Amino acid sequence: MGYIPLNADRRKISLGRKRIKYTHLAEKLDNDILGSDDLVLLHQIQIDLPRTVVYREFLEHAEIRLAVQRVLFTRALRNPTSSYVQGMNELMVPFLIAFLAEFQAVPPLELDVSEITTSQFHVAEADSYWCFCKFLGVMQNHYTFGQPGIQESCFKVKELLKRADSELYEHLTNEGVDVLHFAFRWLNCLFLREFPAKCIPRLMVNHIFPVTRFQVKTFVKDTYLAEGDDLPHFIEHFCLVILLKWSAQFKEMTFQSIVSFIQNPPTKRWTVSEVRYFPQMH
Repeated sequence: MGYIPLNADRRKISLGRKRIKYTHLAEKLDNDILGSDDLVLLHQIQIDLPRTVVYREFLEHAEIRLAVQRVLFTRALRNPTSSYVQGMNELMVPFLIAFLAEFQAVPPLELDVSEITTSQFHVAEADSYWCFCKFLGVMQNHYTFGQPGIQESCFKVKELLKRADSELYEHLTNEGVDVLHFAFRWLNCLFLREFPAKCIPRLMVNHIFPVTRFQVKTFVKDTYLAEGDDLPHFIEHFCLVILLKWSAQFKEMTFQSIVSFIQNPPTKRWTVSEVRYFPQMH
């Protein structure tokens, strides 16, 4: 994702500089006098963190919670156009957990937070910040005022469905089910809330842990990051695939049943093998 140089000889120096730079940014915010708008923003982040679904259990640790808060707040103040919106918290947590788990060479869910040193926390937090910023840069207009990128993607999902399965499209329309009713959350959180925690590494990481530290930096979130600037396009087709998978069931449902199904999809009971198949279908 461009976080580290392809030239191995430059990686250590580059990583060191980025980690020091993030430390200075975070320390500066700690020492600055925050304005009223900044305090409102910080308060919103603090409210949202306990609501986070992705890797929720790890947020019970104060060190994890504070690291996520610092990254979200630092990025928001340095990127006022997109700032912070609900949903970013869901996208940020997996970066931090993946980098922390890498120190123990274990899958994210097997991370033992009590064994992580202060130095390792600082390194993982800094790496998470830069990767998170790079990742959101691909979808900048998804998080600007009014979230026009998501609005546009919802429209495209609707058009894709109309072409791929006109019967389902007409049925949803007749039942009063708008794509915006469900696709907004899918597009905002990139489906991370729709899958069990054990499946998130496969959705986000194209390599099975354990791997070396530089491999994780290259491939973290590779299922999404491999799409580069085409990520929004990929997610739109992912939405379509989800709808088509249960097309027959939807056509037999009424409004309330459709909405209930979409709010609690069977994906929450999926295994890694099922998630592995899905991103290849677009």
